[in-house]
Amino acid sequence: MSVVNRRTRAGANTGPARWWLVAGRLVLLGSAAASAVAWALGVTVLQPLSEPTGPDAFAEDNTYWARELRWGALIALLLVLILLARGGRWTTWGVLVSGCAWLAVDVGLDRIDYNSDSTKLGIGAAAAALICCAVVMVVPAVPRPNALLAVAMVAAVASGMATATESPTDVEPALNTGSAAVGSLLALVAVAAAVQTAGPVDRPGVRTTVAVGILALATPWLLRHVWPQPSGARLLVTFAFAVLLVVVVVALAKTRPGPRQDRYSYGVVAAIAVVALPMMLWPLALLALVVQIGRPFTELAANTPIHSADADAVMIVLTIPMGLILARTLRNFVFDQPASAPGRDLRRG
Repeated sequence: MSVVNRRTRAGANTGPARWWLVAGRLVLLGSAAASAVAWALGVTVLQPLSEPTGPDAFAEDNTYWARELRWGALIALLLVLILLARGGRWTTWGVLVSGCAWLAVDVGLDRIDYNSDSTKLGIGAAAAALICCAVVMVVPAVPRPNALLAVAMVAAVASGMATATESPTDVEPALNTGSAAVGSLLALVAVAAAVQTAGPVDRPGVRTTVAVGILALATPWLLRHVWPQPSGARLLVTFAFAVLLVVVVVALAKTRPGPRQDRYSYGVVAAIAVVALPMMLWPLALLALVVQIGRPFTELAANTPIHSADADAVMIVLTIPMGLILARTLRNFVFDQPASAPGRDLRRG
């Protein structure tokens, strides 16, 4: 039986497996609502803390760290919607369009300096997120394991990036809290996406999934608590966390059993992640610094422009192409299927 058939067969969601499906959807719905609330708090609480004040104020590298965290929460929300849509092609495009609309709202609220009624905005954002979840859940779609794996990889890479967020002074208490919160949300989404990639037949055990989910949630908080200030140790440990999360995604999503079930495969995955992540980040970061991809959004939001000696880049956005490339690179470690097996073309969708 092909990987696609084993992972999408109709009879897999009956009997004891049904409660697992319900529990998984509840986790995703909670993650969507939490991501929306985190975004709202980023608008009303974090953004005012990050904006320069005074007649001679100017912005520099990492000044708009609140934007990084808001957009990280927004990425988490969009990834959850794609998961609830089972990676359906047209639904995914709809989610991306909705994300652009949400981004426009983000810039608009930033422009008018909306920093009040956190409760009202949080409730409204959570309600909007849950409505979007309800819409994508009722749209029929064939699960696309490759798309779900891409979601998991983007979330894993973005979790590490959000956890490592810095500001010019790094003294804001809300910076550590916000970085840990967004990083943990993205880590949880990565775990959920990996489990959903595995499908009802190959999914890991309940205890394993719960334990990994709790560890994924707790690790960003632990990192920001132990290393509240930037240091080489924090950067190294955060990078190790991102690499480990990538390996965990592969381990949870991997076909069971399969010809590549050997004790060396996860070491190879870790080695690939260790090499690939910095190799992708450096050129993308250089391009972002040269192009200054954040400048149009800074101008649209009427914020203080970044000083000419610095660059206006939005690093969290770079995790999207990084995760997509990594998912493409590691797909053969997840899906054990010969090239001539039936359904291979469908699995590529």
